[in-house]
Amino acid sequence: MEDLREMSWIEILLMITVPGIIFIVIMALFIDWLDRKIYARGQSRKGPPFLQPLYDIVKLTAKETIIPTGVSKFWMTVLPIMFFATAVTGALMIPIAVFHNGLAAGFTSFSFDIFFVLFILLSFGMLIYFMGIVTKNPFAQTGATRSLLQVLSFEIPLGFSLLVPILIVGVGQDTDLSLSAISANLFTSAGIGRNLVLIIALVIAFAVSIIVMMAELEEYPFDSPTAHTELADGWLVEYGGWRYALIVLGERIGAFFIGGLIVTLFLGGPYVGIVVDNLVLMGFLNLIFFTLKLIAVIALMSFLRTIISRIRIDQTVRLAWKIILPITIGAVMLTVGLLIGA
Repeated sequence: MEDLREMSWIEILLMITVPGIIFIVIMALFIDWLDRKIYARGQSRKGPPFLQPLYDIVKLTAKETIIPTGVSKFWMTVLPIMFFATAVTGALMIPIAVFHNGLAAGFTSFSFDIFFVLFILLSFGMLIYFMGIVTKNPFAQTGATRSLLQVLSFEIPLGFSLLVPILIVGVGQDTDLSLSAISANLFTSAGIGRNLVLIIALVIAFAVSIIVMMAELEEYPFDSPTAHTELADGWLVEYGGWRYALIVLGERIGAFFIGGLIVTLFLGGPYVGIVVDNLVLMGFLNLIFFTLKLIAVIALMSFLRTIISRIRIDQTVRLAWKIILPITIGAVMLTVGLLIGA
């Protein structure tokens, strides 16, 4: 595995501004607004104003934080910070408009980073579990247990769905299987000769990844860990003030990360087949293309959660193991079969 490359001062500046941390935070707030707006329209409501997500974060930071008696203040402080930092780390891995070896790359990209992505996704579930458990609140602990069960149930189907673009790009080619290489070579690998049929398997894996994304983000119909009518916000019930603001912002950055991962692995990332010699202009176009694709993925997820009501945690687990997992295994087998026969 290659060592992490050294960044120039220009790349460090970009990591802070655009398309770096500031861009990620702005996109996270925009994703929150877009999701709530589409969800409201689906229920014949007007929805929030454009700056409402920003107002919510500012308001939360001004509120008092109460630590329950007998609960560790240290862990109730550290875990939300770790959750936010994990989300930012994952988001910085998404290849958008920073070039390395001629490919769009993320600021924290490295060889075989696709496998580190799975660790980050699992870390989300583990941190949510611990954030609920440390509060010693029965509602929070029940929600945390549901969240961990849900994440573990969908982790294997997620791995199989990600395996489809990896196989398409990686088999028989000299590639490091980084997110950058997969997004750059996906359409070329899937569209040569008889391999055009691989798009069928890719579409199946893409559909599964959307469902897994909704489960990872605990959106309808997979919101049983935070069910308001049953658990009074579940694992979040004891958090308030700036700690709650960090968690909410971390969740929205997580939506950017997971949505960006889907765009990278299934929609070609920032590429649309247009090549410009000017790197600055090419980077700007890549940023626009990536953003439009991400908006489409978030809009699709929001539309689906509008038309589907919540399902119980036992139904979620059965869906993951008995329906989603066999479908993803079938997509992988179809991909392998087509690659062998090509």
